[in-house]
Amino acid sequence: MRIAAIGGNALHAPPHTRTALTSAYVQGADVLVFDVAVTADGRVVPGSDRGLPRQAGSTATVGELTLTRLRALDLSTAFALRDSPHFRYRPPGHAPVRVEALDDLVDALPDDLTYVLRVSSGGPDAVAAALEVFTRRAATARLVIAAADPELLRHARRLDPDTGTALTGPPADGPGTGPTPDRLDAALKDGALDLVLAGLDDLTGPDGRPTELGRRLSAAKGPDGVRLGALVLPRAAPARNDYVLAAVQSYTWAVGTESTFDTGETLRPGTRRLDETFAGTHVDTRRFALGYAKANPYCHVFQDDGIHIRITPYRGDVQPPVPADPIERRLVELEERTWDALGDWPFYSGGGFGVLHGLRGDFAAEVRVESAVAAQATMCEMAAVNADPGTHHPPFNDDGTPFVPRSFRDKDAFYDPHGAPPFVGAEHDEDDGYRINWNLGTLYDTNQYGPPVGDGRVLAARLRLERRGPYFAAYTRNDADAHDWVCVGTVRNDSMNETVHLRCSGKRWRQEDAADPTRFVPIQANEFVFRDLRITGYFR
Repeated sequence: MRIAAIGGNALHAPPHTRTALTSAYVQGADVLVFDVAVTADGRVVPGSDRGLPRQAGSTATVGELTLTRLRALDLSTAFALRDSPHFRYRPPGHAPVRVEALDDLVDALPDDLTYVLRVSSGGPDAVAAALEVFTRRAATARLVIAAADPELLRHARRLDPDTGTALTGPPADGPGTGPTPDRLDAALKDGALDLVLAGLDDLTGPDGRPTELGRRLSAAKGPDGVRLGALVLPRAAPARNDYVLAAVQSYTWAVGTESTFDTGETLRPGTRRLDETFAGTHVDTRRFALGYAKANPYCHVFQDDGIHIRITPYRGDVQPPVPADPIERRLVELEERTWDALGDWPFYSGGGFGVLHGLRGDFAAEVRVESAVAAQATMCEMAAVNADPGTHHPPFNDDGTPFVPRSFRDKDAFYDPHGAPPFVGAEHDEDDGYRINWNLGTLYDTNQYGPPVGDGRVLAARLRLERRGPYFAAYTRNDADAHDWVCVGTVRNDSMNETVHLRCSGKRWRQEDAADPTRFVPIQANEFVFRDLRITGYFR
């Protein structure tokens, strides 16, 4: 059964944004449903004329604003994560979540998506503008124009007979409602429709029997009536069995949702590939390997009811004095440049563990991680990497003392957060927030990072990373203020192999003070603990 995401994964990221739309696809949606409106300078954007600015707390309409002015708004302002009244999506001082034009989104999103675009304002001009976006890309076969006014559907068919049409109810807040039975009959007099958008309550009564609209739709489904059937919209507060009830109806073409997490269990079941608590002290070396990012004595990785990455205080001089002698000063500069060239800074320490068996195809992985501190110049991640884990290093020497890496043979870039590119990961970024990271190439210097989401001072959280084809989505949730999954970013990475390996790792380093780049912030000791790793695989 097809999953249709309304506004994208709208309960887990600001609706109508690239993050919400892409994450819905990654989690199994094949259809995206959203309103469209036209800006004052003629650009089509996702979201209704009044509703999109309301996401940013604005009383303007899309039609009153140019795209430039609309992009000055922060679409995360009014975003409310489910069951999380104190959660704030974008931390103060960080980049706002901006609207994107429809043509830019279509270029960025997967080519196998179907778009159901609801036109509730702008009339025939809005229909023509939306259709033009897909005509220029020879993609009208993936477009369905939805409207409550049959005349707008007639206009769409006149412009392009191959474009799909869908009848829906009047504009409404929330997922939307269906047409009246009489409106359906009137629309069918003009010719066949492809879809009807209607709520579950519009189609099924409290007793489970079909309503009048449900009966008319069942009778009309076919090549000369409603060709595809119904896209069933969810209730405002859907029950768990609503999606099953919608899916089993004979007329259902797709089941709508604002949360692909809610539909996942029933409409996209997966296979559990791994479920590991890391209880006890014994490392299962058939499935996991422990290792180190750098060769210095400040990191120890071991298992003790979780995989611990213990990074001890740096014993060197955090702010070494500048030598007065020019030759000594030059030698210090050369030493620093040697560290940069070789990547073997004494204050850069970290490590983690890798999953030995590769993950082939689509998957979702999640893990719980706790940090002793949240501060600048220390972070942790869970990432998918093309490289496989390096040699396992037992956590203790034969005499029972902790093993620490001392030689280049004791380190491996696989265990270095942001190392061994290409990769995609979900990370706790210092004390700034949670975010997605990625690298499309093979050089550390080409690492990329999404803007932070949520409160980076939260020390314990779950990280989640999902893959569908070349598209990835990163999430987090916690017990403090994010009680449901929140998507922190998405990315397309065509550099990733069909089979990838998973790592969980943490590190600390030396970082310049933003207020005075000639000085450094304190080099943090930290301890990360990873527990409860779960991996689910999906069939394409």
